[in-house]
Amino acid sequence: MRRPMLVRLLGCTTLAALAGVTTTLGAPAAEAAPAPKTITVQVVPQLPGVHFSVNGVQAVTDATGSATVTVTNLAGARSNLLLPNQQLSATTRVSLDRVAPDPNHGASTRKLIVELDQSSAVTITMLTPQRKVLPLDQVTSVTLNDSLGGTTSISASELQHQPVWLPSSRPHKGPNEVTDRQVSYTVKSVMIRGTNVVNSGELRFTADNALPLSIPLILHSLTIDANDLLAGKPAGSSVQLTYPNGTTKTTSLGPDHRVTIPDLPRGTYRVKVEGGVVPLASTVHLSRDQTATELVVTTGDFVEILAIVSVAVAILVAAGIIGRRRRRQRDAGGPPDPSEATAGTTEPAPTGEVVDAVSVS
Repeated sequence: MRRPMLVRLLGCTTLAALAGVTTTLGAPAAEAAPAPKTITVQVVPQLPGVHFSVNGVQAVTDATGSATVTVTNLAGARSNLLLPNQQLSATTRVSLDRVAPDPNHGASTRKLIVELDQSSAVTITMLTPQRKVLPLDQVTSVTLNDSLGGTTSISASELQHQPVWLPSSRPHKGPNEVTDRQVSYTVKSVMIRGTNVVNSGELRFTADNALPLSIPLILHSLTIDANDLLAGKPAGSSVQLTYPNGTTKTTSLGPDHRVTIPDLPRGTYRVKVEGGVVPLASTVHLSRDQTATELVVTTGDFVEILAIVSVAVAILVAAGIIGRRRRRQRDAGGPPDPSEATAGTTEPAPTGEVVDAVSVS
């Protein structure tokens, strides 16, 4: 009796197992997972650390300037790329120029070429002919010409709040690929008190490797000796210098009544020595280091001039009085009477001469 019961149990177990296998084999197969979609971004120039987003996915470029993101949709990848203006380092800034798609891609991949405008921080210093740094508060402006055909003007305020940011590279489309092209510069002018103190176009540089930029200036010194007008002795207390642009500066004279004013732009100056009774002014055309001797009328000079003028006036007055007296004497004598002349008379001979009398028949 036990064997039939055991057989029935084994049979039920077998049927249940077969039913489970049949159910499993009859179920439909699960759908295959979709292939991933990727977008590769290559920035030009190839800079690391550039932040961007595409289709809402954030990414940062690696050492080769590239980054790959996985997205769910490839549509509109070019227009959906966002890259804000950003500073990558203390000397480098970038901004988006344009985005170009690479036509060589697969069904589930895209490649975008992101062209960037790069700017570099430049620190500008001015050097005198003695290779000393000139204070930037003396510079009015700096003008640069670049290889892109543009002109950059740097104001006095920008010079005193450096660094100055200049474009250093721009994308360049070649026959096969896009590359970055360096921007080169020439110094057109450095203005100090209305005068250009560089030779235009002589100094050339590129912003990416000219940190800092030192600009040599064309400057001269003017030495002024102040003497009194008559004696030629040192005199005066200060010098007023009028620059080519019309601005003035007053400088005290030294113990020997001499002063040297350095770092002056070339041009025409007006020099006036003060500290005398009458200050005199002269014009100096500065094109090299020069020394000018300037005159001033001191109190002693004024007294001497006054005495000379007084004597001259007295002489003129005396001469006028004497001349009037002589004219009065001549006027009192009157003209000779013609009736007093008779025939046979002769003109009186000059003293020391003998004249034969000749009768008139």
